[in-house]
Amino acid sequence: MMHRLSSIIVSLTCLLALSLPALAHNYNAQGICTDAGCSDPYQPATLEDGWYLLSNAGNVEWFSAQVNQGGNNIFLWGKMTCDIDFTGITHTPIGVSDATKFNGKFDGQGYRILNLKLRTTKDLQGFFGGLRGGGTTISNLILDKSCAINGKQRVGGIAAFAQTITGDPIVIENCINEANITGTSTAVGGILGGSMSPHPAIHIRNCINRGVIRGSGESATIAGWLGDNNGSVVENCYNTGRLMGLDGDKRNMVRHGGSSVIRNLYDFYTNSTYTQGIKKDWTTASPLSSGELCYFLSQGQSGDVWRQAIGQDEAPLPFGNAPKVFLCGKAYCDGTQIPGESFFSNTDEGIVLLEHQYEKGHCIVCGSLQPDYVFPPRKVFLMAGQSNADGRSAVSTMPQYIQDYVNKGGSKFCYWSYANGTEAAWQMFGGKMQPYMPYTDNNTTSRCGFDGVVYHLIEEALMERFYVIKESRGGTAIDTRCTSSGDLWWYAAPDWLASAAPRSGHSLALEFTENIGLCIDNVLSQLEEGYKIQCIMWHQGESDRTQATSYHDNLRQLVAYLRSWLAEKTGDESYATLPFIAGTVNRKSTQYNAQVEQAVLQLATEDANFHVVDMSDCKLGSDNLHFDATGEVDAAQRMFSKLTELGLLDEEDPTGVVSPVPSKGEGKQSLDVVNGREECYDLSGRKVVKGKQPGFYIQNNRKVLVQ
Repeated sequence: MMHRLSSIIVSLTCLLALSLPALAHNYNAQGICTDAGCSDPYQPATLEDGWYLLSNAGNVEWFSAQVNQGGNNIFLWGKMTCDIDFTGITHTPIGVSDATKFNGKFDGQGYRILNLKLRTTKDLQGFFGGLRGGGTTISNLILDKSCAINGKQRVGGIAAFAQTITGDPIVIENCINEANITGTSTAVGGILGGSMSPHPAIHIRNCINRGVIRGSGESATIAGWLGDNNGSVVENCYNTGRLMGLDGDKRNMVRHGGSSVIRNLYDFYTNSTYTQGIKKDWTTASPLSSGELCYFLSQGQSGDVWRQAIGQDEAPLPFGNAPKVFLCGKAYCDGTQIPGESFFSNTDEGIVLLEHQYEKGHCIVCGSLQPDYVFPPRKVFLMAGQSNADGRSAVSTMPQYIQDYVNKGGSKFCYWSYANGTEAAWQMFGGKMQPYMPYTDNNTTSRCGFDGVVYHLIEEALMERFYVIKESRGGTAIDTRCTSSGDLWWYAAPDWLASAAPRSGHSLALEFTENIGLCIDNVLSQLEEGYKIQCIMWHQGESDRTQATSYHDNLRQLVAYLRSWLAEKTGDESYATLPFIAGTVNRKSTQYNAQVEQAVLQLATEDANFHVVDMSDCKLGSDNLHFDATGEVDAAQRMFSKLTELGLLDEEDPTGVVSPVPSKGEGKQSLDVVNGREECYDLSGRKVVKGKQPGFYIQNNRKVLVQ
């Protein structure tokens, strides 16, 4: 690639030389021609080892003019050699239009652009205009606080927009925006304004925004709109600037679609409604100056990108000659600092890790396994459904233990594999199991459903490793006559399955079983202690409301298919009656259907191993469709109570009282109350329809003893 670019640059240089007039031009210190009627107003940059060296504003404008001619010029490389002052100079964005997007490399080398003013009502305004996919890289550039950029739509500090999918991703790394960025429309950002269709993969890493970002809405401090390419990544960035133009999902740092990876971001100009970059468990009073932020930004990176001289530097920088920051003192066995016993230093004074705290063969701090411990078979839980099973709540609104899954890098005990009918999720999770962590999606930084809270409750009950295999996709139905997101259905009629296939073949049921099979082959069957599938948890039904009369038969067929497949795959005939636990739809949901609810209740009367969890009044969010954080927790507690009631968590004390289902509120009737009589179940989950014999039973969600 370098040889090709060098050849292009040499050829271009020769052509330019031929076109230059014989007489030399006179340029001032800023690189602007002082000759009257000068035909070459900007001083050409010097070419050295394939890089154009930029030492003044004229050099930059000359470089911009070359790129904006298009053709092979879009591949040029530029490198700053000093701070560059733009006082009195009108800047033309590099890559001025969608036809001449920059596709080269630019290295600011840690220098600053000073006093650059872009004040216009046009779209696509930034130091760079457009960036083109295919290996474009901008690094080590600082847009100083003396700069200001104003425009309409897609306005950014480092770059205004990105477009065109070609080869490698666009990379913006180690860049800082201190300028105030203003747009009268949408997609305004400190680093990137907004991506345009077709959206390239964009990697923004180790960047800072300090400027005020103003948009009419749908703007963010790092990227106003990242686009919907699943290969995009934004990581290890922080913000201290004010944002005006927050979107409805409160995404304050990065707005994006698809399944982009958004991680390790920190916002220090916080608002209580923000959903990104909020860390509440800092151990120092000033994480920016103490070295704590620098340490966390550096985690998981191969090189020492972030540096800071503690006691001198007010905040960390992603380049420069400052020393590395070390965590010293004492820390827990997972490396988490201990307040009062750990500190940050530029000298590696060493860190002492506390010993593991083993219980039942697992460390309760880091989840590591105790050597030579003999484990019982691992419990496996299956989770499936549509959007409320998938999760639509911002992680920042969830309880702290769910937020900790993100901040601390994953669950200690819960390992999962998640699929949702998209190729991106399949490549990430299909047949692979990793510590549970809420999944990044286009609605928020990362999303969480009631299932995440269920996993936490299971962890607290078991305190040992277990596994989850999950299949969920918002807006999907069982019945193929219903509208389904992505044209994916749960339908399980044998003749339809015979002609279907996972993902592109429209079958979620086949993708689910395919993923389960791969997890069994690749992970579960390799466990020395073995495994045991406990149940299938299910929340779905909204999208089947238009074919509600068929929901009973469709769901019964799906349950039978999944059980039969599991029994055949594993050779364990007990899976033919595997417990299936279905949560109901909130009755105030815009997609509630009474026939769907009755179909679920009817199955429970026909199948002793089909169980219903009343979620009919778990609180919804403002869309009147998805559980809010309170509703997620409520639904999870009810599902967990059912798991406990059925003995799926190996409750050893038969006289113990099952945790009651949270109060449904006065005047609300439970689904467990039929015709004024509370339903009663034995400890196997079978409904007792005749007189109770002496023994233990489940009634009103509590164990009772009949003598």
